Amino acid sequence: MDSNTTKKSVEAVEMSSVDKTPIVHLETSSMNSQLKEEVRQTTDLTAKEQYRKLWTAIKADKRFVWWTLYVMVLVFSWGYDAGLSGVAIAFPEFREYYGNYFAEGKQWVIPALWQSLWNAASTIGQVFGGYAAGQFADVTGRKPLLYLAVALSLASSFALVFAPNLPVLFVSKLLLGLSVGLSTAIPPLYVTENAPAHLRSTASSLTNIIIVFGFFASSMTGFGASKIHGEWSFRLAFVMTFAMPALFLIGMPFFPESPIWFMKKGREADARKAIVKLFGANTDVDERIEILRTELKQAEAEENGQSQTSWKAIFTKENRTRTFVSVLGLQSQNFSGGYFANTYQVRFTSRITSRSKTV
Repeated sequence: MDSNTTKKSVEAVEMSSVDKTPIVHLETSSMNSQLKEEVRQTTDLTAKEQYRKLWTAIKADKRFVWWTLYVMVLVFSWGYDAGLSGVAIAFPEFREYYGNYFAEGKQWVIPALWQSLWNAASTIGQVFGGYAAGQFADVTGRKPLLYLAVALSLASSFALVFAPNLPVLFVSKLLLGLSVGLSTAIPPLYVTENAPAHLRSTASSLTNIIIVFGFFASSMTGFGASKIHGEWSFRLAFVMTFAMPALFLIGMPFFPESPIWFMKKGREADARKAIVKLFGANTDVDERIEILRTELKQAEAEENGQSQTSWKAIFTKENRTRTFVSVLGLQSQNFSGGYFANTYQVRFTSRITSRSKTV
């Protein structure tokens, strides 16, 4: 009896080991086929169907979309500030007010050193502003840094308009760059960390779109101001740096703090209130809270899995390539001479035009 029982047990084990393989294979194949079908349904959509799907998603979360457009407006200052440098130097009144007269060339010229400082001031400020955003966004929250960005922008804009000399002009531009650094780091962070998955990529793309609008606005402002004679021609272009921060400030008291920041601080009750303000009273708050919990757990697991908390970590062997690719995408435009072209293209064009008329 014992030998028969043992024999049957061995046969059962052998049969189970044989039968499990195709079952697991079938389950895996079924999962893979489902995944492939989902991917196929997404990628096989026509452009019209994709836009229809996007429009449906926008209507479903339209309150969040409006808040997204509102907070991303602050990114406008990056494009306007970058375009402003070239527009200002192109004004003859700007060069006359801040420059020196050269009798030999019969023209007013700003010293090369101060031109370089004028162009670099904003970039230097942006570096420190972006760094400050990364260091303090999780400490103070997103909203206080937005208030700081607006306050710096308004103060530096006022100083820029009434700057009596080149040193004050430089410091004003430096502070404006600091504000721009905060303004271009916090809004995209806010949007991407709170956007629903189906809107995240679209919302993130607004950054570059609004920056380009800023460039366009600086060109249009420069064109309109060029019709004005006297020093208020360039001062009017500087006055426009007040516009977006002032309009943005009006809505700040009603703008909710980031729900995910509240969750990081263990303030779930405040996170729930922020979600209602951000998405509307009809949103499923419990579902969104659960999504935030899951994302925070995933981020915590990644941080615990490898050291990502130091600057040195992004240059390690396993991260070096990714860091290089990420930075290259943003810096290639600088290596191409884009900043130089943006600064002096209006000046060069005006010189070419004036010479062609004399010929």
